Amino acid sequence: MSICKGIARKRGRNPIGIFIHNDAGSKNANYAYYKNWLPKHNLENGFAHYYVCSDGTLQAEDDSNMAWHCGNEYGNTNYLSIEVCQSMGNLTTFKKNETKALKLAAKLCKKYGITPNSSTIKLHREVYPTGCPHRSVEIHGGTVSKTKNYFIKKIKEYMGDKTTTDSGIVFTYAVKLTDGTILPSVKNTNDFAGIRGKKIAAVSIKVNKGKVKYRVHVLGGKWISWKTGYDFNFKNGKNGYSGNENKAIDAIQIIYTAPSGIKKKVKYRVSSVNGDYYSWQIGTEKTNGQDGYAGNYKTAIDRLQITVK
Repeated sequence: MSICKGIARKRGRNPIGIFIHNDAGSKNANYAYYKNWLPKHNLENGFAHYYVCSDGTLQAEDDSNMAWHCGNEYGNTNYLSIEVCQSMGNLTTFKKNETKALKLAAKLCKKYGITPNSSTIKLHREVYPTGCPHRSVEIHGGTVSKTKNYFIKKIKEYMGDKTTTDSGIVFTYAVKLTDGTILPSVKNTNDFAGIRGKKIAAVSIKVNKGKVKYRVHVLGGKWISWKTGYDFNFKNGKNGYSGNENKAIDAIQIIYTAPSGIKKKVKYRVSSVNGDYYSWQIGTEKTNGQDGYAGNYKTAIDRLQITVK
């Protein structure tokens, strides 16, 4: 059983992201300290899932449980939390702890299918009036955006993510919601297209090298004909996007033809509304448990990711 014994209750779903904290404790607040201190601490005053220290990493709470770590109900409910410890002490020690923390974040992202981006990797001060993570912000440019960009870049590196350099192939895509909202375009897995909890009605895709065609399946309906164009404003109903007015979609297929001499495929996935991502789909393949499309008939989707394999 964990040190915190599930006091903040079960999460009931997989985490969707990670908060990175700096503990701001004394320079001696290491693994041994937290292991002894947490059981005596009033946990309602706050605690994290992981404490990364010079003498080891302490998991104080199970991933399946929530933690009171960021002063924000949504963040506490849906995100894991990692404390980079000894932030008030020696800079070299702190940097080593931070590197270990980001490697841990990469491991957790892989485990739970989390794509590191500005929505999934969070800083405490984004949701609560605090300086945390004070030392990380200080050494990574002095702003939230610069610090987050550093964290995301390093986590991707530790995950072995090479999508930004794979032959320079970039998929650009955007979605339209059932309420008519057109969301900003996304490139590869720098982010996802969509909003958690909001049904997608249409998709538009293009690629900078090679050719791509795509189609979507309407919830309770059928597959729409293949499209090859890209119209961010969704004004060209013939070739600019795939969708059917404001009706939700539940699946998508994408076919990619790479330029001569480049052996790359398209990889994509979607998530059910307020649910987890389904498995990655490669093109329209039906091997290794793939269905030939991403999604699940009769279940609307709210997020889309496309990248290179």
